[in-house]
Amino acid sequence: MYFWNSYPFVRLSVVLISGIFAFDLFPAIWEHFGVLVVFLIGLLAVSLLLSNRVGYYKFRVVNGFLALPIIFLLGGELVRNKYHNLPQHHYSRIHSEFEGFCGTVVGQASERTNHFRYDLELKNILTEDSVRSAAGKIHLYVRKDTAVKSVFSYGDVLLIKGKIYSISPPGNPHEFDFKKYLSFQNIYGHAFVRGFEIKSIDNAPPNAVLKFAYQTQSAASAAIDKHIPESRENGIAKALLLGIKDHLDNEVKKSYSAAGAMHVLAVSGLHVGIVYLFLRVLLGRLKRTPLGRLLFTVISITAIWSYAIVTGLSPSVLRAATMFSIVAFGELISTRGNVYNSLGMAAFVLLLFDPYLIYSVGFQLSFSAVFGIVYLQPKIYRLLEIDTVILDKAWSITCVSIAAQMATFPLTAYYFHQFPTYFLVSNLVVIPSATIMLMGGIGMLVLEPVASELSRLVGFMLSKFIWFVNESVFLVESLPSSLIEWIYLDLTGLVLTYTIVIFMIWGIHHHSFKTILLGVCLFLGFLFVRLSAKREQSNSHQIIFYEVKGTMAIDHIVGHQAMLYVKEGGSDVELLSYQINPNRLAHGLIPISKSLSVMENSKQFSVQPPFTFGELSDMKILSIDTTTFHLEFEHPIATDILIIENESIKNLQWLKDHFQFDYLLIGNHNSRYYSSKMKRQAEDHNLTIHSLLEDGAYVLDVRK
Repeated sequence: MYFWNSYPFVRLSVVLISGIFAFDLFPAIWEHFGVLVVFLIGLLAVSLLLSNRVGYYKFRVVNGFLALPIIFLLGGELVRNKYHNLPQHHYSRIHSEFEGFCGTVVGQASERTNHFRYDLELKNILTEDSVRSAAGKIHLYVRKDTAVKSVFSYGDVLLIKGKIYSISPPGNPHEFDFKKYLSFQNIYGHAFVRGFEIKSIDNAPPNAVLKFAYQTQSAASAAIDKHIPESRENGIAKALLLGIKDHLDNEVKKSYSAAGAMHVLAVSGLHVGIVYLFLRVLLGRLKRTPLGRLLFTVISITAIWSYAIVTGLSPSVLRAATMFSIVAFGELISTRGNVYNSLGMAAFVLLLFDPYLIYSVGFQLSFSAVFGIVYLQPKIYRLLEIDTVILDKAWSITCVSIAAQMATFPLTAYYFHQFPTYFLVSNLVVIPSATIMLMGGIGMLVLEPVASELSRLVGFMLSKFIWFVNESVFLVESLPSSLIEWIYLDLTGLVLTYTIVIFMIWGIHHHSFKTILLGVCLFLGFLFVRLSAKREQSNSHQIIFYEVKGTMAIDHIVGHQAMLYVKEGGSDVELLSYQINPNRLAHGLIPISKSLSVMENSKQFSVQPPFTFGELSDMKILSIDTTTFHLEFEHPIATDILIIENESIKNLQWLKDHFQFDYLLIGNHNSRYYSSKMKRQAEDHNLTIHSLLEDGAYVLDVRK
């Protein structure tokens, strides 16, 4: 009880988060939100009145048990109001046909390979003869072509000819749910247009602070272009200083990820923390007096938010700036348990504004890393006593890396399925280097308006230093086994792993054998679950027809062996990996890059237009690729699985007359209109049909 009394905002944050999660699981509870809250507030008021008469100490537990459910219900109500109580004129509720729409750009342009992407807040929906009010945010993709003369800016009001499409759910097992991910940002649709279909009619920024932030970020970006012209160093400088990652090449991303240094290229808690710690070192003496502590807090919070503005007030920086501002304020008032309580307060405040931040990977990693550093780093640091100053600093940085990795490893395994083995080596270089690059970059940007030549000199030195850091990271990445990949952890495993780690650390710290034993038992249970899943996979025997745009992709899985068959021209390994590897990973199978076969060159398939024949696990597969009405059949062709491609069949009755089959699929080489038409025909002919486009992947269990 004393622990909870020392950290009230930790308690409140845990309860608020529980309410957010509970709403997604049991939304019916919040149908009676008003009645429940009024009832609880009434009971709390009575309890507080009795506390004043009898004594607060005697009623403290009762008051707590009445107050916490209110916070719990508040968490769910925040979710319902922000993400579920959409207005009637929200575009997702407008089902009538329209020819165009009008909206305001509410963010910076994000550059993709073939498109510029914008966040667009809708204002109107345009039909043939009317204009309707509309609300909601979409992703607008503008194709790069000669018609796109310039990138649109924050506040530009655009008139667009085109349609808004709902975001499709994942079509394959275990594939990343992009639709759900965007729904956590209140985005439910997207539009794809060309430049000539857009007309900019006004500029009306909805937020003056954001407008200033984006203008500042653009000016800073121009200064980096001016003083760091080398493409690779320029891309890293923009990512490090401004959070703009559009210009990072894939080789740099891969190398930094393999070296365990990717956090340097994503402006977040690390960068804001460096600014804060730099100020503590520079102005630490101010904290010796009450007035000096107040002055330091004002300066540090001002500096943190000034840097946040330079980065364009991105969501990750806003989280970090809020967190460190509250930590700085907490140090000012110096309450007991200040750091943990400040972290709890930061989480509580952020979730009040956006409850679904709890699902943000950045939010989870930031708070986990900071908590791990605060709690674990001092304990790890005390394990060794080093007299040499340089070695002691190196050990201190190493302890920070170990603590952060221990706290975040379950999350990185869950989301990214990899572990950088040389993170200790890379971070010895990267963390001090990030501090130098960040401070040097900020100095370059500050000097640009007042001393351009000096700014140019700093930029030149910074460019060379970034080159050195790059080469160091590339060297670490080139070491053997620098990255352990293909790590799988599901949600249950994530929760179990954190629970085990917490029990083990708590038991060791408090010398509690029972707690350690409980952690060991949970670990053994975790191993049992994993071994059971592995044994079940050994008995699996499946043929999976994946939903992959523009190609036929068939996975043949027998136990722990798998082979993916694709049509020639459809072997874009990167795209296929994104859509299929998650299922492979979840079942402990090898990546598709190591088990990919082109049908035209495979012994299991024969391509003879208009047909593709194949046989897997004694199941005959036949794909009709082009129209067959001109062919004559002496007798119906028998197959187990029949796939229609390229809209080759117009009439299912004709298909029934000429083919015998057990399973009928509409493949990926068809339009959605054709797919819907065939499904309607199937109902009329009492046929079971599966559309890969509309229904997703088809998993056929052929276990003998």
